[in-house]
Amino acid sequence: MAKHSAAQQDAERRAEARRRARLMAQGRVDADPGQDEGGEAPARRTPVPLLQRFFPPAAPLPGKGDPLAGFTYDGTLRPVVLGLWLTRRNLYAGVGMGVLWAASYIITVQYAGSLLGTIASFVSFGSLVAAGWLGWQRPWLYGFVAAVLGYLLYAAYVVYVLAGDPSIATAGAKSTLATYLLINGVLQAGIGALAGFYGGYLRRRLADPATRQASAARRRR
Repeated sequence: MAKHSAAQQDAERRAEARRRARLMAQGRVDADPGQDEGGEAPARRTPVPLLQRFFPPAAPLPGKGDPLAGFTYDGTLRPVVLGLWLTRRNLYAGVGMGVLWAASYIITVQYAGSLLGTIASFVSFGSLVAAGWLGWQRPWLYGFVAAVLGYLLYAAYVVYVLAGDPSIATAGAKSTLATYLLINGVLQAGIGALAGFYGGYLRRRLADPATRQASAARRRR
């Protein structure tokens, strides 16, 4: 009886060791606070950065090639030239969404507080997300381009509307207007880059086979 008990305990220890090895291979740590059979404390869970908790790594889009294929410039102005080159390759993502953003943002400002203004505000933000979704080559850049281009159109509209307003004729009023447009423009450009990044990330996550399998498994429960 004692021999059978010892053999059973040995089999349980081997099974536990195999289970812990599988967990470690998957990047998971056994939550059992006890020590393993070697007397060593279990490894602690590696802390996950806060940004990675909100945006887990997403695989590249399947079926898409190198987004920089054909780009050969390697001078000092490479970031600027690259941005213009990518924008020209996908005008709908950058320019098209920028025009849509400008139109919806003007409606948002003019009809603030109304149902139409609320809908337009969603459209304006959604156009920046769509810029990143469509601009798979560099999502944040297309969101940034759409926001900058759209805001330039909006600023031109504001200047045109206020050109005949006597209250804007003074130097102080012009300086205040210019300061407002500049600060708000920088803010909108930052929002555009973040929204574009999110749009591209969301597209990669939804296209990831692992994400689709996990979603299907949750629906079957």
